[in-house]
Amino acid sequence: MDSELLGILKEALETRQRKEELDRAVGRAVRRRNLEFKIYIQIMIEVREFANAEGIDKDEAARMLVGEPDN
Repeated sequence: MDSELLGILKEALETRQRKEELDRAVGRAVRRRNLEFKIYIQIMIEVREFANAEGIDKDEAARMLVGEPDN
């Protein structure tokens, strides 16, 4: 994943509201930056592919991709 997409994903994780789905937080981060929907799709595809390859959920995959420790 390129650095711009990782930045969006990191922002989504940092601004995520309590019990909010990752998908929704990423969508909000993309809209906040006035980016196109295809950016959201690209991020979520990469997160889901990584999660499936590692056998983990998408939340854990997102944290791993941006280099955050598990909580």
